[in-house]
Amino acid sequence: MDIGIIGYGRIGAHLHEKLKATPGVNVCFVYEKIREKTKNLDRSLVIENVDDLSKKRADLVVECADFTAVASLAPLVLNHSNMLILSASAFADDKLEASLRRISTENDRRIYIPHGALLGMDGFQDAKSSFSEVTITTTKAPKNLDFTFQTRWKQEEIKTRTVLHDGNTRECCKLFPRNVNSHAVLALSCLGFDRTRSVLIADPQSTVASHHIVATGGGTTTEIMQASQIKGVTGDYTLASVYGTILRILSDKKGVNIV
Repeated sequence: MDIGIIGYGRIGAHLHEKLKATPGVNVCFVYEKIREKTKNLDRSLVIENVDDLSKKRADLVVECADFTAVASLAPLVLNHSNMLILSASAFADDKLEASLRRISTENDRRIYIPHGALLGMDGFQDAKSSFSEVTITTTKAPKNLDFTFQTRWKQEEIKTRTVLHDGNTRECCKLFPRNVNSHAVLALSCLGFDRTRSVLIADPQSTVASHHIVATGGGTTTEIMQASQIKGVTGDYTLASVYGTILRILSDKKGVNIV
């Protein structure tokens, strides 16, 4: 199986090392717009011209860059390859979502979105018609949040536990796109971007990335709590779960499978 990687930050570099050691897998290219990040890679592996992405074929291309890469590069990739998109916040743009769905259908390609930092998304998909309210609350230290795309808050000024956003997921993804991909995954799995409630909290005392989901409706209450160590904007659990997702995509096992 040939796999391409877009983005060579913490997740991209981790996946590269894991996939190199995976039998039956060949990492066929890496694209990273900041060339310094790929300076230690074999140059024959690195794509330096973005236009070359439209020529590279792979069984699966993994995007682990950011939401801007989804908007600009996914249309190129989906013409010829299946794609695993980690920056799910890009789908908060409903026009982009519709466009990518159309391109993938026209070219008989698949878009995969990993559960990433969360657990149990299959359960939310299965029971989405039953839920009437879904809330996800994420808490991280200010140093683990990217404040680039909003103007109200400054990272260095947050000294106490602060609610940065409490509202619908679509708006949260637009204000903090690099921090709430998990919120986008939940929205896509269940009630959608406008009906899912997102709460984002900056807490200087936090040493982990935590995600708390509560869903109610149809006589059912579902609650999930997930926390993991974090470096940069990425929790450690995400690294493990994305690699596991790729293995499931690539596998075609006989026998009993839990789906």
